[in-house]
Amino acid sequence: MSRKRVEQILALASICFLFAAWFAGGVRSKGEILEQIKNISSQIQGVTQIRPQVFEGYRRGNPSEKLYIGIAGHPSYGGLLQVAIVVNSNQTIERVALLQDTDTGTYITKVLGNGVLDAFLGHKTSQFPQVDAVSGATLTSTAMIKGVEKAAASIHGSFQPKEKDAFSKEEVVKAAATLGLFLTAVFISSRFFRWNKKYARLGLLGVSTVILGGLYGAQFSLSSFVLLLSGGWTKGLGSYTSLICLILALLFFFTTRKNLYCAMICPFGGVQEGLGRITRCSPPRKREWMKWSARLFTLFAMGMALYFRNASNATYEPFGMVFSFIGSDALFALTILILLASLFVRRPWCTLFCPVTCVFDFLAFVRSWVPFNREPWNEGRKKEVAS
Repeated sequence: MSRKRVEQILALASICFLFAAWFAGGVRSKGEILEQIKNISSQIQGVTQIRPQVFEGYRRGNPSEKLYIGIAGHPSYGGLLQVAIVVNSNQTIERVALLQDTDTGTYITKVLGNGVLDAFLGHKTSQFPQVDAVSGATLTSTAMIKGVEKAAASIHGSFQPKEKDAFSKEEVVKAAATLGLFLTAVFISSRFFRWNKKYARLGLLGVSTVILGGLYGAQFSLSSFVLLLSGGWTKGLGSYTSLICLILALLFFFTTRKNLYCAMICPFGGVQEGLGRITRCSPPRKREWMKWSARLFTLFAMGMALYFRNASNATYEPFGMVFSFIGSDALFALTILILLASLFVRRPWCTLFCPVTCVFDFLAFVRSWVPFNREPWNEGRKKEVAS
């Protein structure tokens, strides 16, 4: 059996694995909310649903003391963030719990560590305290605050707070800027561009690093692919810029047959390449076992994220640490290693470890099955980056 035939079988097996993970995750999630409510506090018994998103129970050992549980969600960075509040008969909030989130764990830890949810305890549902969003995790903290307000409104049966327009002027500007970067990349890579393509590519990479990385923090990651595949974005997002960036990258990848994002737009790639240009280093040699190890790890991360319906489970890239200084100690150490390695080998993360690169390599291989569009797996990206 030829090598290409083996790779085709493995590609189909990968698709089946992801579909199975998605399906199994849907089966697992049924009835999960009720179980989560029972785990909020051991003092709550006899939980029954009385209307959508509202449950009623009583305090352990005292059936006459009613407790009400309200559940509500609000779009956050990685999708819908869901909270639950427990209110007694005096309309006082006794407990606030995070039921579901799809944001990166470090953002959640930072917000909870700042006491955002604890600030509501002991307050009447009609007299909420003034709770400010946490700097550096604005979308996550805002989603928690709005979720508590909406959960209280659900218990009272009142109108819920008005949702912020997902396509605000700021989001439209971000989307337009992202589209402008991709169109510029298409023009530079086309035969109509008569100037120096090398310096134009580097210039665009620098501009994209400042805009998408520094200003917007809109670099998509493996979790963005999971969010798109799982349909989590249909429940709302705090910002759609990263998802729009991903969709544009896929659109131009299939229409131009070039991975313009990795070669000319990726902010973290721009940081690595900038460091590499200082020392004029060469790309690392990628051995076969390195390539397949990265692909298997990427496949496993996507499968687990689809099964647990949590896109953040697929996040292990150092983007957040580089541009937002958010992440674990392990991620901080990894980021430092990658940046130092960029002084000795060109784009080490992109070449050896990046899961986004693995996904685009896979798509290029699948695309090569089309008779009029033959292209070896990963060959297109090698030509684009090697300049």
